[in-house]
Amino acid sequence: MLWNKCLFYTLTMLLLAGSGAPSFAGAPRPNESRAALTDAERTVKMLLDRHFMQRYRQENFNGTVLIAHNGKPIYEQTFGYADLSTKDRLTQNTPFELASISKTFTATAVLKLDEQGMLSLDEPVKLYFPDFPYEAVTIRHLLTHRSGLPDYVFMGNSFITDRSHYMSNEDVVNIFINKKAPLLFFPNSKFEYSNSNYAILAAIVAKVTGMKFQAYMHDSIFAPLGMNHSFVFDFEDTIQRDYAKTHDAYGQKLKDVCFDGAVGDKGVYSTAEDMLKWDNALKSGKILSEETLEEAYKPRSFETESFSDSETKNYGYGWRMAKQADGNNIIYHNGWWHGNNNVFARNLRDNTTIIVLGNRLNQGNYSTDPIWEILKALKEPEQTAAEQ
Repeated sequence: MLWNKCLFYTLTMLLLAGSGAPSFAGAPRPNESRAALTDAERTVKMLLDRHFMQRYRQENFNGTVLIAHNGKPIYEQTFGYADLSTKDRLTQNTPFELASISKTFTATAVLKLDEQGMLSLDEPVKLYFPDFPYEAVTIRHLLTHRSGLPDYVFMGNSFITDRSHYMSNEDVVNIFINKKAPLLFFPNSKFEYSNSNYAILAAIVAKVTGMKFQAYMHDSIFAPLGMNHSFVFDFEDTIQRDYAKTHDAYGQKLKDVCFDGAVGDKGVYSTAEDMLKWDNALKSGKILSEETLEEAYKPRSFETESFSDSETKNYGYGWRMAKQADGNNIIYHNGWWHGNNNVFARNLRDNTTIIVLGNRLNQGNYSTDPIWEILKALKEPEQTAAEQ
């Protein structure tokens, strides 16, 4: 503990001595925290600013960051542009395509309907789509990526014959009904990540509620939680909205493709601040009960074919989990679609949250180890207070 304390104060003094950074065109300016920060949080904030300024200057990071502790932001910053071609600046209210982080919302919608008795996880998909040819596939298999369904995003032209328009979720369901693509394996025999699972789950949500998936998510999750800058892509209106455009690694804007019309596996747009509202709502039980969340965060696949070390990494109901050295699981989901590389990672034991949303292709966004290392500085004061 004394070593940790020395490290904490050494980092603080080094940072205070060298925190001055030259200003240059386009450089972000640190945001002031809205709530008073502790001494430890202020130190962590400065360390985080140094880390992300370096990424911005040296690694072409373009996006927004929010790091939270105990439900409040301790570091929040935007870097770069919503559209690199027009130099429209990113703001804290600019929505980003969350890519596969969208799956956390879709899974929550399904679990919420399960709590309300509107569906059951062990019901076959065929109950909702009678012509669905895979009788053994259940809603639970879709949630856990144990269905065996191939990923529609990677299907060839023999399965997807028209790529000239946005696909709908019904189109995804109908690919399997009409083309009867062979299963990759017998349902529930292993884990294999497939976007098809969550596109079909979104179609089931629409079927059960009698609402478009977009409308259901707005009315049942976004609006009640005050997530005012969040929405699900809808080819009827999204292209007229303001949102962060996606770019390749060279800064060239990327165009939509036919798959962008299907949602649930992707397609949720949000801001870092709205994602913190999402994080806090989950932790406080505003959306799902504690019992349901415990089930969502449980590992579900233990075959070697699924994960080489299932005790270290696994998948629950719409959530990934990664075991840390202290035995605690980080509950998270990353996202990658077009040039969007996003992270939503939560240490539920320490109540720290990492939100990184990027709209310029950058695999470095997934490197969260340096951030978790910085956040360790929060533990020393908490340990000392607990001992007193």
